[in-house]
Amino acid sequence: MSKFKVFISSVQAEFAQERQRIYDYIRGDELMSQYFDPFIFERIASQDANPKQLYLEEAAQSQVYMLLLGQQYGNAHLDKPSPTEQEYQAAAEGNAYRIAYIKDLDGIARDEREELFFRKVQSELSYRTFANPSVLISLVKQSLITFLKYKGIIHDQTLDEQVRSDASMDVIDAEKVREFIRKARSKRAFPLPEDTEPEKLLRHLRMFRDEKPTNAALLLFAKDPQYFFPTAIVKCAWFLTNEVVKPIEDYKTFEGDVLDQITQATSWTMSKLSLRYGVRDLSPQNETEFEIPRSVIFETIVNAVAHRDYNSTGSVQVSVFPNRIVVRNPGTLPVELTKADLMKEHGSYPHNPYLAEAVFQAGFIDKYGTGITENIRKMQEAHLLAPDIDLSAEFVTTIWRNVATSSANDATSGNNIATSEGNVATSPANVATSPANVATSSSNVATSSSNVATEPLTENKRIIDSIVAPKVKAKMSPAQLRECIIEACIVEHSVEELASLLQKAPKHLSNRYIPDLVAEGILLPTKPRHSPGQSYFTNPKYRNNQ
Repeated sequence: MSKFKVFISSVQAEFAQERQRIYDYIRGDELMSQYFDPFIFERIASQDANPKQLYLEEAAQSQVYMLLLGQQYGNAHLDKPSPTEQEYQAAAEGNAYRIAYIKDLDGIARDEREELFFRKVQSELSYRTFANPSVLISLVKQSLITFLKYKGIIHDQTLDEQVRSDASMDVIDAEKVREFIRKARSKRAFPLPEDTEPEKLLRHLRMFRDEKPTNAALLLFAKDPQYFFPTAIVKCAWFLTNEVVKPIEDYKTFEGDVLDQITQATSWTMSKLSLRYGVRDLSPQNETEFEIPRSVIFETIVNAVAHRDYNSTGSVQVSVFPNRIVVRNPGTLPVELTKADLMKEHGSYPHNPYLAEAVFQAGFIDKYGTGITENIRKMQEAHLLAPDIDLSAEFVTTIWRNVATSSANDATSGNNIATSEGNVATSPANVATSPANVATSSSNVATSSSNVATEPLTENKRIIDSIVAPKVKAKMSPAQLRECIIEACIVEHSVEELASLLQKAPKHLSNRYIPDLVAEGILLPTKPRHSPGQSYFTNPKYRNNQ
């Protein structure tokens, strides 16, 4: 069997030591050297060949492409990408398995073009961050082992199909089994009757091996799942500001089986959101509508619980802030998918396939591979910004709250009690902050799909414009105009789009306002300076400080 070629790419001057360490590790490790052949540019620089053409050919022919990103962009003309970015593109065109490692710069700013390249990578790949070479080598090892499993060279059971020596059928709760069958029969026409014996159900679900229940069975049906998986819990926290600071207004930890955790965490989260009462025109009871569709919260928590890494000592966390809801789980993206794939209908590659199938049978998942695109559509229908996904360390989903909500909707009570029909009732903590506090990222720029009504970027821009437009006046002070620009650029806008929205001449904005805001670090360009099709977005650091 021929070895897989690993192309190690980065700005050579910045990562010379890291490149050499990865190269030496792969060549020196007994397992890695058996399957991988590493390549770094330094090894061919002195050969009688066109170095530039050679490294692009090597990148295109590699099976595994490793990218290191840091502060520097590398040598490049204004109209051409750096050698590193060219390698990245060549590897993509060659269908290499691409992996990105991002150096933690501890607050040091990246070069302008490096920042743009980073955001491009961020929107296309999952990536991991490292602070020192030792952590980097550990991440490289994990990535290569995952690749070997993906190729079927290393055969390893998923955690949910493994068994534990200290587990037996005595730990299985017969009532949980019956409740699961009731749900599955109602939602999926499940074939087994409600009085089915627990062992027979587990065998049917392929959750019984070596005469023992599997880990999936323990997570679903054990009397005390946390005895076997202490961190298989959902932690929920409600903050009164947009930062993680004490005091925490409300904190809950939900234990039990995974289905109970999903249900309870969803209900807790919904209790912190604004609630609107409709009119009594079709029913004697008022219809209610939350500021964020319940299905979006439910689907996000389902994904976090069902697809998390149960080998990790971390837990699923749900944090409710005035301007957003953040759901994070200790998991990673399957190697078969990129971040861009998540924004369109895609195949299903669950980390815990047996657990995920049971969650589907219970009716908690409607269709594989459509959860995120369905969430985008639901948010668009509610005139809300598309969710943001960050894969830098864990799987983090940010759901933005209603940017149109203002303090005028404050309720007199701390609970979700409506003061009158058609009004939104919230406590002061539940009122979304101004649009200046709502962030989006390049991950919202997704390819269109039949499952999504419009591109998230287009819809997000329409939403923001509808909020800014009423503030535009014929005569505006420089301060008012600046604030409108900053608010509009929550979603990226070109100068022409800003001019149309703000009813000003493009040159007036590009000569007087945009350069100052860019120089102050408030606005960030999406492309190198003087590039055609330039647009700008508000710096997330600035937004978070407002």
